[in-house]
Amino acid sequence: YRAEALVEIPPHKLFPFIYLPEYRGKWDKAVQSYKLVETIDEVIHYGFGMVSPREFVYLVHIKKYDGDLMTTNSVSIDHPNFPQSSKYVRGSSFPSGYACSPLPENPEHTKFVAILQVDLGGMLMPSLIDSVMPMTLINLVTDFKAGLKSLKASL
Repeated sequence: YRAEALVEIPPHKLFPFIYLPEYRGKWDKAVQSYKLVETIDEVIHYGFGMVSPREFVYLVHIKKYDGDLMTTNSVSIDHPNFPQSSKYVRGSSFPSGYACSPLPENPEHTKFVAILQVDLGGMLMPSLIDSVMPMTLINLVTDFKAGLKSLKASL
């Protein structure tokens, strides 16, 4: 699944807002918890309240490129501090990530791209997943844009 959005904030301000727990937990309505578990690169654990509660444990690699392109690159992992729990369905993510890059015509604005390849786990009908995931991405963009308005002063 892929989503794109144009955001009226420079990439270096938007990028941390997208993935750092101190911001993400404040604006993302789909995430019930979101925490940095360990810094290797970064391992993040979060839970969703969709359909039935889901959790994911990701290894996230943060990369900054010339030209102010910034990316998160993530994949699901097993982590000893977060064994699978009966309280949640464990989802998996195949290589996924976010990218923030300045618009060539206006470097103070950002092109945001999200690419998600997920297995939500459990026994869900493919039609349900196909209806939930696009709306999840739309909500992600809507929520972070609303969150940016309320936190713009601190960025």
